[in-house]
Amino acid sequence: MEKREKFRWLIVLAAASGAALAEPTLEGAPRGEAGVRYWASTGDTKRSHNAQPLDPALGNPTSVLLYENLDANTLEVFGRRNFGDWFLKGFLGIGSVNRGIFRDEDFNAGQIKFSDTTSSVTGGHIGYGAVDIGRADWVFNTERLAVVPFVGYGQWSETVDAYGATDHLGFIGGDIPHNVLVITNKVVWKALRVGVAAQLDIGPRTRLDVDLALIPYGKVRNDDSHHLRTSPSDLGPVPNIVLEGEGRGVQADVELRHEVRRHTQIGIGVRYWHLDAYEGERFLPNRPDVPRLPIVELYSRRFGITLNARRSW
Repeated sequence: MEKREKFRWLIVLAAASGAALAEPTLEGAPRGEAGVRYWASTGDTKRSHNAQPLDPALGNPTSVLLYENLDANTLEVFGRRNFGDWFLKGFLGIGSVNRGIFRDEDFNAGQIKFSDTTSSVTGGHIGYGAVDIGRADWVFNTERLAVVPFVGYGQWSETVDAYGATDHLGFIGGDIPHNVLVITNKVVWKALRVGVAAQLDIGPRTRLDVDLALIPYGKVRNDDSHHLRTSPSDLGPVPNIVLEGEGRGVQADVELRHEVRRHTQIGIGVRYWHLDAYEGERFLPNRPDVPRLPIVELYSRRFGITLNARRSW
């Protein structure tokens, strides 16, 4: 009888062990994690200004520059480390802008267009990063959902080159060959981040991560280098048109992650960034005789798919 009882317990233990090995669960609060992420995205940057204070015969906006369909591929490293009740997380990425379109439009009063050109964006680069700190014990927690707050700092920059020009209205005197570099645009955002990080367990080894950062305040600088207008009597050395301003926006990530083996997870997600200036000025750094003008619009946005792999410990 005693041997039969022992045998029965061995069967129970073996079954429990097999079930645990067959379906491991994600760890609730590892000490840390690190990984790599690939981001395939498309984006655009638009800026315009109002020159009516100089000449009432001009439109408002006077000049509208749009860099659109800026397809990019980036690779980043990311991580998180828990320190008792506190945690530190961040990411750092670099990549290339592969292609896009640049459009430059100018208007007289009544928004009558007098100039319209398009150019091809043939390349560029993108870089970004952020560092956030939060309190793990300031948490909204249920059996499957945990939400924690954080604050941090982030930076995002993009540089693109546009070649050639198609002169749609004849204002610049004809088309410019497609092998001629006409403009380089560089935009840099520096931003305060305030947000929440949420984790929702949707299966024994599967979790949905949401990282939502609001940008209550950011600073932006946009440098335009008009390479065919570098004469001292025109715009001067590049960068020869600069916009500076302050803005706000949002940076959001949603990722579905799955544990393929203990401490190792892969994931797929979507990412959306949008930063928009609410005030700012345009000026010519080589022409102090030209007054500063108010900007009408200046924004950058980017959206795409992410793939990642990470290890926790």
